Amino acid sequence: MDLLHLREGAPPPHRTLGWDWRRRFEACAEEVSLELVGLNQTLTQLGLPIEKLFMLELVLAEILNNVVEHAYADRGGGPISLDLSVRDGWIFCTITDQGAPMPNGHLPGARRYTPEEMALGDLPEGGFGWGLIHDMSDLLTYQRDGDLNRVSLGIDLASETI
Repeated sequence: MDLLHLREGAPPPHRTLGWDWRRRFEACAEEVSLELVGLNQTLTQLGLPIEKLFMLELVLAEILNNVVEHAYADRGGGPISLDLSVRDGWIFCTITDQGAPMPNGHLPGARRYTPEEMALGDLPEGGFGWGLIHDMSDLLTYQRDGDLNRVSLGIDLASETI
């Protein structure tokens, strides 16, 4: 296996369950979009199930955009680290940033609304992203380490999630 390719984030020439990818980028919408496109192209080459890649892209887009819009809202940006590995039939991902901590030091819950509870016009504009993140992740944790936020997630490649 070509170790240079692994260090630079390119997939090995054959499917593996021991692949790692690490990226560091600035917290802005354009950088998030570029990183997601690059990650999707790279993971597609590994031959992973397309529906799981779609789920991962949605989850990461929601989390990374929340970092840009909320964690760094009052700071004008900052670094984001994205670490991803494919191991033992799972995709594991950790996102770290130096922005503001999560409210109350915990991940937001998954908001659920039904038509019986609330009229369509009364639904809030935002807040649905964490429902998607919870529903599409098989593992999901948050911790604050000093001045770092760390969100870790796992997607089981064999699960029937969503």
